[in-house]
Amino acid sequence: MEEQKKYGIFRIEKIKLCDGGEAMGRLKHAFREFKNDSFDPELTEKNLAFQHSSAKEVMKAYKERVQSITTEKYKPPKNAVGLYECIVTSTAGAIPEEREYDFFEKTYQQLCRTFGEKNVLAGTSHKDETTIHTHWFITPIFNTTNVLRRTREEKKNGTCRTITQPQLNATHWTGSPALMSELQDTMWEGIFKDFGLERGEIDLTSDRTKKKKNVRSDIRKRDLALSKKEKSLERIAENQKKEGERLEEQRVSQNQRDDDFLDKKRAFQNEKAKFEQEKEGASQKAVEQYDEYMKSEKFQNADFPQLPTPESKEGVWSYHLRIRPVFDAIVSKAKQFFEQIKSLKKSHQEEIQKLKDEHQADLEKVKANAESEKQTAVKTEVEKAVIAKAAEKDETIKSLKAEIQNEKTEKEKWYTMLFKKFTIKIGGKPVEVNKGLTDAYIEKSTQLAEWENRDGDELITLGSSYKKYRVHNWKDYQREKSRPRSLDYDMSR
Repeated sequence: MEEQKKYGIFRIEKIKLCDGGEAMGRLKHAFREFKNDSFDPELTEKNLAFQHSSAKEVMKAYKERVQSITTEKYKPPKNAVGLYECIVTSTAGAIPEEREYDFFEKTYQQLCRTFGEKNVLAGTSHKDETTIHTHWFITPIFNTTNVLRRTREEKKNGTCRTITQPQLNATHWTGSPALMSELQDTMWEGIFKDFGLERGEIDLTSDRTKKKKNVRSDIRKRDLALSKKEKSLERIAENQKKEGERLEEQRVSQNQRDDDFLDKKRAFQNEKAKFEQEKEGASQKAVEQYDEYMKSEKFQNADFPQLPTPESKEGVWSYHLRIRPVFDAIVSKAKQFFEQIKSLKKSHQEEIQKLKDEHQADLEKVKANAESEKQTAVKTEVEKAVIAKAAEKDETIKSLKAEIQNEKTEKEKWYTMLFKKFTIKIGGKPVEVNKGLTDAYIEKSTQLAEWENRDGDELITLGSSYKKYRVHNWKDYQREKSRPRSLDYDMSR
């Protein structure tokens, strides 16, 4: 039995800069900050974290890294790819347990060589799932050279100015299928080759576009398609039933025409038999009349031309002239008899041909009607199918547009809440805060860190200041402290 091949697997997912919710969700999955049935909680303790130990820390480092490249001349666009999530793994059981740490270390070193050490923010290794694998979060920042806007003098001289600065540039690594294939080759050379893992084959000429699958949507679409097919089958069965009834009516009508044709044929056969009988009777009657005439006295006493004898000494020419009238009369009668028979035979043949032509015309007419009805039915079914397909296509487009609009509205809502402003209830009343949840979180985290780093003397001094200005929180203290007062103002009032 052929041994199963073992492959090294490198996957990369792109996260847009504006999609902070997706980034946080992926980080929480990587650091196991939520409950899920897809992994074993007892083995989660064996997972390893590199550089950072929580999703919040990585999110903070991510924002600081993006902020570090933001200048007056360059502001990262919101729709740019801001974060890579790289998943590095292998075929199940391909990495021995004693070499797992070497695998993680070599992966980190290769990612640093490929993307830059500053861009590799954090990583985790998961040992609590079926196959051991690592997640790495990388910012695709690269020193990019851009051409500045040319002045008139530069346009005239054909020159230009350039500027090179760090920018979000995911196209440098994943801008085309060829670059993706080159990245896979680099990972195989730097990581998987040392562990005896193979690189999968790929065809750059094939269609490499993929869509994320939505299982519920696929099931709903499949159920809808099955329902439409069932209705179509019911409609086809009904049409077949109607077609069967129509064909049955045609069969009954054709049987009736066949019966009529058989009746005509039988009548013709009877007429023919009657004619044959009458002909036989006429022949018999003619023979009887001939025998009767031969026996009659008129025939016995008739003066028939006698053959010439030696005694009569009559010449042959005289005998010919004497019997010619009788011979001509017999020939004329015979010709009349044969003409009558020929005419009767011709009339019977014409009658038979007429009946055949009528039957053939009926058959052709029935075939033409059947073919015409068949073409009409096929054309009707094709038109119905085209109309149904067009309606289905319009309905699908309408549904997709509605889903796209809903997703866009939801993303705009979350973007506004995370980066622009949000509303919170204080004392049962909604209060609008003109900053995003992310900025508010960072501000509060900074304040909390400042409070945590204060020593006891500072807290006592701050408490005395609160008591001095008769306030109970930092915000009121800052306001009272900055308020201008006269020199004779009594602080003890």
